[in-house]
Amino acid sequence: MSSHRAPKTRRAPRRRSGRTRAIISLGAIAVLATGMSVKGTFAFWTDAATASTGSFTSGTLDISVNGALAQQNGGTTALTAFKMDTMVPGESVAFSFPVKNEGTVPFTYKVTGTGSGALAVANGLQYAVYFGSAATNTGTAAAGTRAGACGTATATDSNTTPLTSTSATLTNADRTLAPTATETVCVIARLNFNAGNDLQGKSGSATLVLDSKQVGA
Repeated sequence: MSSHRAPKTRRAPRRRSGRTRAIISLGAIAVLATGMSVKGTFAFWTDAATASTGSFTSGTLDISVNGALAQQNGGTTALTAFKMDTMVPGESVAFSFPVKNEGTVPFTYKVTGTGSGALAVANGLQYAVYFGSAATNTGTAAAGTRAGACGTATATDSNTTPLTSTSATLTNADRTLAPTATETVCVIARLNFNAGNDLQGKSGSATLVLDSKQVGA
């Protein structure tokens, strides 16, 4: 009697448990994360700020004399009204004019002078400079009594100075002017009381220099 083996029954595939699937899934995530950390790229945010300054400007140093020479780098102006004819020993004349700071920075200045002509000698023309006073003139040529004054200062003051062609002896201490400020300068010219006969019929003049400079220079 032949025997027949019962056919093998094919087992159905086992289903992986939910736990196993969870582990596999987590493992995939780990692999993915590892791959990103090694080979991946990231965006780095950045920001920048810019600060700008205001404008810087240099100042200007500018002096004007008697309303002239403003906005110029130096120069010469003539005080044509400052004169006297037919002087006799002891007579004098005063003349005043404004000095103004036309620039944007304060400055100091002083007045110096030199004389020229035949009266620029020790016993010839003498000069005195004052500040803050207007000039006044009195007397007559006919009487030989003409006299100039700067406020209460007269030509007989001891600080009248002879100006020769070789010595700039007319000088003063530094004066300070703020921007836009004005100061009156008054100058007296006198023929020396001791002018000799050799100075008759002679003439002379003076050059006044107002030298301004930066404060502290």
